[in-house]
Amino acid sequence: MYKRIIGVVLVDNGIVCRTRNFVSDYLYTDAFIDTNFFDEIVFIDVSKNRSNETLNLFFTTIEKLMSKSQLPMAIGGSISSINDILRYREFGADRYIINQTSSTSDELVKNAIEKFGKSSIISGVDHWQEFTFENGEKTETKLNERVKNILNNSGSEILLNSVALDGSLTGFDLKVVQQISDSFKIPIIISGGVGRWTHALNAIEIENVKGICTSNIYHLTTSTILSWRKQIIENGGNVREL
Repeated sequence: MYKRIIGVVLVDNGIVCRTRNFVSDYLYTDAFIDTNFFDEIVFIDVSKNRSNETLNLFFTTIEKLMSKSQLPMAIGGSISSINDILRYREFGADRYIINQTSSTSDELVKNAIEKFGKSSIISGVDHWQEFTFENGEKTETKLNERVKNILNNSGSEILLNSVALDGSLTGFDLKVVQQISDSFKIPIIISGGVGRWTHALNAIEIENVKGICTSNIYHLTTSTILSWRKQIIENGGNVREL
């Protein structure tokens, strides 16, 4: 099965943004984003003060960018109830990302799986190197302990978000990803740090990594992703050829 290249679009109050260490630090035009050449698109609402207004702006951005795309779509951003998922579901999302860094969301994940099916849920776990990351700071909980605790109650894939490398363009935290892959037989998606196609190639060579995410605005273009695919395939990477 092909490994996936996933485009992540971060939206802050209806405007596409860049983040660094999970903090929105630059707003962009969405005029040159192309959502047709990935394998999946993820939209995440990173607005600090969420309201019906910011949610409507979020949906407007999604509608604009996905108007000519048939790709599978996942949506995340402070999902805290089944009703949140239902709103995203009505808008056409195929999958839903629930942040499961903390045990407080375990019951929601359980209920969501029962209602929508395991394949519809992605469990997000934020980390700073080998520790989990919550409420703006590194915790004392080891990432591998948290992953172990949710193995029997998690979505079909675990999305590992490296806060330390987010926006750095220096490469994924492959040491940590390799440790998780070696310890647990669960499909993994990784996010945070990718800057060039070699980073993607190195990541997908890890056995249980099923997809890599890029949210950098300059990667969300037709020429970049087609170039990445070509280079990865020519160097033995198992990604879909377009």
